[in-house]
Amino acid sequence: MVKPGKFPSGKTEIPFEFPLHVKGNKVLYETYHGVFVNIQYTLRCDMRRSLLAKDLTKTCEFIVHSAPQKGKLTPSPVDFTITPETLQNVKERALLPKFLIRGHLNSTNCVITQPLTGELVVESSEAAIKSIELQLVRVETCGKGAHGARGGGEGRAPLD
Repeated sequence: MVKPGKFPSGKTEIPFEFPLHVKGNKVLYETYHGVFVNIQYTLRCDMRRSLLAKDLTKTCEFIVHSAPQKGKLTPSPVDFTITPETLQNVKERALLPKFLIRGHLNSTNCVITQPLTGELVVESSEAAIKSIELQLVRVETCGKGAHGARGGGEGRAPLD
């Protein structure tokens, strides 16, 4: 970048850019952080210094998104209904107040850079509602059949 020597005191910015090319027939996958699988890309910068000063190294992750597909994704809307009877992992269902929530998700095929959209309607509730929180749960499967491993991750977003 520059001839050996010293940078002036203060802040020195060195803009750079480089294309991401794959080697041979390999594939550049989107960044993904899962329970069993991680696809992560990092940039590492090493700064060599004189004998008396320790070398410096800094690493940071960057995210890779695939280019959108040529054609638009076909929306696949889904309607849902939530009642005490439809809840899973409830020990004492009889103690829950009665409620009815209906809604729809505009599409189950989503582009990661676009918002997740839909509608949620509270039709009835025996108890006062203080807040509603949406939770997106990702389930990933690695392997096939009974030998596959399952895990998940989640993201939460309060409704405004």
